[in-house]
Amino acid sequence: MAVRGGPCSGIVGGVTIDPAPAFQRFADALNRPRDPALLRAAVTDDVRLDRHAPGERATAPVAESFAGVAEVERWFARMPGGVQFALAGAAWAEPDGGSGVEYAYDAGDFHHGGIWIARLAGDGRIARLAHHPFALRDAPGPPGAPHAHGGSGHTHGG
Repeated sequence: MAVRGGPCSGIVGGVTIDPAPAFQRFADALNRPRDPALLRAAVTDDVRLDRHAPGERATAPVAESFAGVAEVERWFARMPGGVQFALAGAAWAEPDGGSGVEYAYDAGDFHHGGIWIARLAGDGRIARLAHHPFALRDAPGPPGAPHAHGGSGHTHGG
């Protein structure tokens, strides 16, 4: 299949691939980080993942980069048990042809989140992902408390 709109744009043969299932598969893989089958269902073998430092998307530097599913598996192996990821909103189209989604995670009493920006392969798996955690707050509020990032106040339920 020829990919139009640039490599891994998610537009294959004139059909746009819905990124929501790809993001959900990635969240599922993070929730079971010792299950390589879930990761391989979510990302391509030659995936490129850039994990940014917490902060504003436009200015947060890349803290770590992982090339290939084996390197991402090693990153997942560092994940402590009990962390639960979820999508925190609907996916959106990025101007460059990629897609983005807000995610949230809970690790005991710690609640945080960020944004994933991805480019999909023709089979709907993630080929490139930028992992942008939001800036850490000095005094996190209780779950479900209104907060703001990206300039808009909202809650993540809870």
